[in-house]
Amino acid sequence: MPRKMRRGVYKRREFSVTRTPTAYITIVDALNRVMTIFQTEGYRERTINDYRNYWSEFIETIGVRETDNIGDITVNHFRLYIDTLLNVRKLSPVTINIRLGGVKSIFSKLAANDIINENPAQKVPKLKTDEQRIFTLTDKQIKRLFSVIDRDTFAGFRDYCAMLTMLKCGLRSNEINALEINDIDFENCVILLPGAKNKNRKTRVVPITKEVRDCLYDLVAETQEYFGTDVKHVFTNQYGEPMRNDHIRKRMDKYARIAGLKDECRASPHSLRHTFAVNYLKRGGDIRSLQMILGHSDITTTQIYLDYTNDDVSEQYRKVMEDEN
Repeated sequence: MPRKMRRGVYKRREFSVTRTPTAYITIVDALNRVMTIFQTEGYRERTINDYRNYWSEFIETIGVRETDNIGDITVNHFRLYIDTLLNVRKLSPVTINIRLGGVKSIFSKLAANDIINENPAQKVPKLKTDEQRIFTLTDKQIKRLFSVIDRDTFAGFRDYCAMLTMLKCGLRSNEINALEINDIDFENCVILLPGAKNKNRKTRVVPITKEVRDCLYDLVAETQEYFGTDVKHVFTNQYGEPMRNDHIRKRMDKYARIAGLKDECRASPHSLRHTFAVNYLKRGGDIRSLQMILGHSDITTTQIYLDYTNDDVSEQYRKVMEDEN
C-alpha cells in the first residue's frame, strides 16, 4: 500500500525565468513597423501623424539616435522625458499626458506584436492632473464676439456661419472643417456626420435650428457661385479649398481681440461647443440626448456639464445671506 504524502514536508521548486533580450532592432525600424501596423489596423492618418510627432519629440528629448537599439530604452528614459517636458519646457500635466500616451501606445503595440520582449512604458504612470475647467461664454460676450464680424464679406460671413453652427449645434472645429454640403439635410434640419469624420468613428445625427439651416444654405449658395458647383466642403478658404485645421481658431482669436474679450474670457471653437452644451441643459435638454448630439462615447464625459448648470447652491446661498441681513 503506497504511503501517503504528509502536508508541508515537500516544498515546490522555484524556477527562475530568464528573459530573452530584445533582438537588435533600430529605433527607426521599430517605429516603421508600428506605423505599418497602425495603417493596416485602420488608424486615421491624423492619428498616425500625431504618434510620429510624439515619438520624434520623445527620441530627441531622451538623447538617443534612430540607429540605436529600441531594447535599450528604459524607464529612466521616460522619467527624463517627463521631467524635461514638465520642468524645462513648462508644459501642463494634461498636455504631457497626451504626448506620453502616444509614446506609450507605440511601445504597447511593439510589445503586443513581439517586436520587443519587455515594455518599459508599462511602469510609467501618467501624471496626476486637476479637474479641467470648462470655459463658456455669457450671452453678452457672445453678442459682442459676433457683432464684430463683417458679414458683408465672404470670409466674414463664412466665419459667422461656422461659429453659429458650433454655438447652436456643438460641432467641433475639425468637424466644421470636414463638413461637406452632402452632409446637410436642409429639408429636415439635420447634419449627418459619417463615422469617418467623428472622433469615435460612429455616425452621428446633429439637429440644427432654422437659423443655422438658413445661414448654411446661403453660405453654400455663395460658395458655389464663387467657386463652382464642384466644391464639396461647406467652409472653404478664399480659393474654394478646405480650410486649415487652425483657421477658425485664429479667426476667432482676432474677433475676440477686436471685441475686447481677450482678458475677459476664452473665445475659442471649443468654448462655443461648451457654451452650447451648458445652455442646452439649462434650457431643459436631457443629458442622454446631449451625449448623442456631442458624440461622446461615454456619458460620464457629458455629465461634467451638469456641474455648470446647477444653480441651486447659488440660489440657496443668496436666500440664506439675504435673510441674515
